[in-house]
Amino acid sequence: MISSGMSIFTLLLAFAAAGAYAQTLQDPMRPPSFAVPSGGADGEALDVSQLGPVLQSTMLSEGRRIAMIDGKPMKVGDKIGDARIVAIDPASVTLREGKTTRTLEMFQGIKVTHPKPPASPQRPAKASRG
Repeated sequence: MISSGMSIFTLLLAFAAAGAYAQTLQDPMRPPSFAVPSGGADGEALDVSQLGPVLQSTMLSEGRRIAMIDGKPMKVGDKIGDARIVAIDPASVTLREGKTTRTLEMFQGIKVTHPKPPASPQRPAKASRG
């Protein structure tokens, strides 16, 4: 028979072992570290407000194009400061301010390509009987 002191010791040991395996939870929507701009070579964090508008996502469907910019849903024709949204593409948004055009990209430094649709299969020619 196990004494009560021994059972308490076993229970404390079990809790201590469980705590050793505990991990901190991270935000699943946080961008990976390579996608977060840094302030410079020293790794100092950059104030995001200095970057201007940030494109977070785009939603495209037939007849509808919406871009999530700085947490706000925007569509073609909407204004961000003095600039107007003139185009929304799968990974970028084009802004025009006067004669100046600039592009907000979702993945800085990564070229997004779109696969071509598969070619329709050709039907074999019918053999003629003669």
